[in-house]
Amino acid sequence: WRYWIGVLLSIGIAAVNLYAGYTASEPPILAVGISFLFGVVLFFTRLWRPVLYLLGVLHVAVLGVIWVLSGLQFLAIGLVNGVLSLSLGAIALWLFIEEEQSVSSRQ
Repeated sequence: WRYWIGVLLSIGIAAVNLYAGYTASEPPILAVGISFLFGVVLFFTRLWRPVLYLLGVLHVAVLGVIWVLSGLQFLAIGLVNGVLSLSLGAIALWLFIEEEQSVSSRQ
């Protein structure tokens, strides 16, 4: 179930960023929205590896920096985006730790 929550959170983050990027004419925010959609597509391929959970956590951190540097033009949308992003980061980290523990217990 955590995988599906992560997918839904990623789609939500993509939607928020695509909306905000389009509305404010901010190409970096649009690029972030597209990158989260790409992450959802990547998740459903055989290329997906648990280490990409860490890349997702890094991606969420970069998203926060981009929003702060863009001047926080949409505070309410930014807060929604922040909650979604922090939730996704927590789930991604949880899944990474869980995967690593299952691999080490098999050895």
